[in-house]
Parts: sequence; structure tokens; C-alpha cells
Amino acid sequence: MASSTADAKPTPAIDTVVVTTEGNDLNEKALASADVSSPVDGDFPLKWKLTALTCGIALSWGSSFSENTLGPLKSTLKSELGIDNAQYGTISSATSLVNTILPILGGYGLDYYGVEWGSMVCSIFVFLGAVISAAGSNQDSFSLVVGGRVVMGFGSTVIESCTSKILAHWFQHRGLGLVYGADLAVGKLIVLIAKATAVPMRDATSFWGWALWIPAIVCFANLLQNIFYVWWAWSRPEWAHIPTGQQLARNAKQRQALQAEKGEAVVVDHATVRRHTALPDWRSLLRVPRFFWLVVCSQTLQAGVVGGFNGLSADIITVTRGSTAQLAGYTSAVQNVIPVVCAPLIGGFFDFFGYRMLFVSLTSAIWILVYSLVGYTQTNALGSMVIASLASAMNALPFLASIPLMVNNQVELGFVLGIWKAFNNSGSVVVDMVAGRLQDITAGNTYERVIAFFVAMKALEFCLGLFYGVLDRRYVKFLGGILTMSETKRMAVEKAGKLKDPVGRKPSKNFTAFGLAILSSLVVVAWVLFIRYSL
Repeated sequence: MASSTADAKPTPAIDTVVVTTEGNDLNEKALASADVSSPVDGDFPLKWKLTALTCGIALSWGSSFSENTLGPLKSTLKSELGIDNAQYGTISSATSLVNTILPILGGYGLDYYGVEWGSMVCSIFVFLGAVISAAGSNQDSFSLVVGGRVVMGFGSTVIESCTSKILAHWFQHRGLGLVYGADLAVGKLIVLIAKATAVPMRDATSFWGWALWIPAIVCFANLLQNIFYVWWAWSRPEWAHIPTGQQLARNAKQRQALQAEKGEAVVVDHATVRRHTALPDWRSLLRVPRFFWLVVCSQTLQAGVVGGFNGLSADIITVTRGSTAQLAGYTSAVQNVIPVVCAPLIGGFFDFFGYRMLFVSLTSAIWILVYSLVGYTQTNALGSMVIASLASAMNALPFLASIPLMVNNQVELGFVLGIWKAFNNSGSVVVDMVAGRLQDITAGNTYERVIAFFVAMKALEFCLGLFYGVLDRRYVKFLGGILTMSETKRMAVEKAGKLKDPVGRKPSKNFTAFGLAILSSLVVVAWVLFIRYSL
């Protein structure tokens, strides 16, 4: 329960580092290097939490609105810019291209410099990219439209990590499923509005480019909102600020200076100390938990499949049902209705009952049904999109609610989320290119082969969800069952010290090496395909 006053200071969690001393008998607790992260026994005032929730989930509204107007405009972009399906794939995946690498660097920057600075930089890039892309519509320039999307990509994905860090900090790993569900619900509402209004914005005047200029105006309004959040966050007491690596590094130097003044020689075991430097310390990769590497590597291309279908659904409906572009846009937009209501409920289910990984398999089964209905039957597309909206409500939420449990340190969460997003964005580029090429080589430019590819990928994910659940539940030493437990049970187990140190939360050089090899290969393939079809 939130405190009723803003003056009650929470008790910080201390992550103590081994320190060896020479000479004097030092007070180890006072001199130990510590990572001051989230309050554990205390809590923030409810008013603060609600403000952070509102501002946090609003950070990416502009980029989300701008990106999701593209799907219903596919036929317009092809005709106005004189491009084919593969080249349209370069437009839809352009924001993901730079985010094959950038989220890792950006995530480290968020951890070191702070979410506030990071979110401002991201918002500026999103706005500039939206303006450049919109300017391309005035010139009917494919290069400008793609270039603007690339610039937008420098902020669009990292700003999502800002939201995740903000929610994880202000809610202290309590009710994360619910607040992440609320974030997902609002995000789907923005997608719904974007898809439903894309064609009307195009047809409002004789100039089709308003469908790109209006989202650019929304990105500017989003920038102003972000400025308000930064002012609000910095105006909180210092103990309530999100911890940063810069702060920890400054504290370490102050301790060293104090020890030097006292003539106390302290030798720190650097093998056990987290390094917090302005430039990325790649040894941080060696602290990433092995279970995270297992999940992120096995989920390669899965996010791209869902994103690819979301972007193509309007055109698929047009091709398979003969619908008008506007009607197809409205129908595909229905896919985002149910998540607005269901996502917070599903997140709350994770908090109260657990079973996060079970929903991975359940969601995959629903997606297979949706792809089959839309691609291989003539059933009403509206009904298929309603079913798809249920899958959308559950799609990313199990992973968003689980990653902070795998990586229970606020100062390293942005870095790990960056790796997750780098995998997802690299996979999205590959899927967009593959889907466009599969459609181009299919007689009549139909979607049979594209749908078959999507179904095959989701069949694989169905098996993976069961595998994750078995590792978590059956092999207790691997992850301790934390992904299956309810929030109440998990916190009780951790407080009682029964969880100990599960193997899945420990780093592994072999897992890290394998994960980096997969990511490097994926990035190379993504860039090669993008360059191949954008020139």
C-alpha cells in the first residue's frame, strides 16, 4: 500500500560487493561498494506512481502512431512511390534496422545516464524522423520516406525500454504484470486509432501525404509530454530517483577519496564489482542470466512474425476478400480492440496466479488459427481479427512480465531489455524482407507462402512455450519456479530465502557466446537483406 505522504523514505536494497582491507579494521558495511537500487520494504506515494504510470506509458505514443499508419497505406505507398512489395518491406522495417544494434547501446546508456536524458534524446529522433518521412510524401521520394523511418528508429525502440525501466522502478516489481498490461492496452489503443484513421487521413484532402504529416504532429505533441515527465521526475526527492550507473560510479569515487583521506588502504576485488563507466563495459554481457539467453535466442523471428502480420493484415484482407483499402484498414484495426480490455486482466492474472510461460503456447495456438482462417479460408475477416486481437493481448506480455524477474537489478535492466529488443528488431527486418520476397515470387502476388511461413514459425513457438514451462516448473534448481508462481508466493519465497540462487539466473560464458553469435548472424542477415531490397 502506498504511503500517504511524500516524506516517507523507502529502505534501499543493498547489493554488497566483497572488499578486502589492509591495516585498519574498517567498518565493512560503511565502506563496501554498493548498488543502491529499488526500495524493497518501502513504497512510493500512490500519486507518484499514477503520475509515473501515465507519463511512462505515454512516452512511445508518437512513434507507435506513426509506424502503424503504414500498413493500411501499403497500396498507396506502392503506387505513389513506384515501389514493389519487397521495397515496401524496407519502409515497414526501416525503424527496426538501426535497432538491430542500437537498443544494446541505448539500454546501457539508460542504465548509466538515466531514463530522463535517454527519453528526451529518443523523442527528438522520433520527431525528426517523422518530419523527414512526411517530407518524402511531398516529393514522392522513396529514399526520403525510408531515410525518415531510419532516423525515427534511433528513438522508437529505445524509448520503449524507457517505459519498462520507469514502470519497474516506480512499482518496485509489485504488480508488474498489471502495469505492463495497462501499457500494452494503451499501446494497442494507439495502434487501433492509427490503423483506423490512416486511410481517412489520406483521403481528407487531395494530398495523400497528410497521412504522414499528421503523425509527425502527434510526435511533436509527444515530445512536449516527455519534457513534462522529465521535469516531474527530476523534481522528486533524490532518494526517489531511478538509480543510474553514473550515480554509483560517483559514489564509489567519493568512498575511495574518503578512505584515502583517512589513510586506509582498501583493495577491491574487481572480479566481483559491477563496473559503471560512461562507455559500454562489454563485461556486462557476462552477467546476463543464462535463462534469458535461452529465451531470447529461441524466440528469434517470433516477434517479427507477429509484427509482419499486423503490418500486412489490411493488405491480406484486400487481396483475399476483395475489400476496399478503407474497409480492410478498419477490419485489421479490430485486432487491437480486445487487448485494450484484456491485457491488464492477463497481466493481473500473472500477478495473482502466475503461469506466464503457459500463455506463450496458448498464444501461438491462437495465432496459428488466425493465420489459417485469414489466409486459407473465406470466413469473415472481422471474426478472424477479433480472434487475432485476443492473441495480441497475450503476445508479448508473458516476456515483458518475466524479464524483470530474471534480471532483478534496476541498474542492469535497460541493458538486458536492449538485447531483447535488438533480437526482436533484427528478426522483424528479416521477416519483413522474407515476407515481401515470398509474396513477390508467388503467382499473382498472393499470400499463401507468406501465411505458411507464419504458421510454421508459430508452431515452433508452441513447442517452445511448453519447454520454458518445464524448465521453470520441473527443474526447480534452474529457475526456482518464479515464472510459474504468483507474485505473492514469489515475494514470500524470496523473503524467506528459499529461492536461494537458481542456476537460470546465473550467467554462463557458453550461453553468452552462443547468444552473441546468434545475434551477430541475425544482424548481418538483416542488414544484407535491407540493403539488397532498398537500393
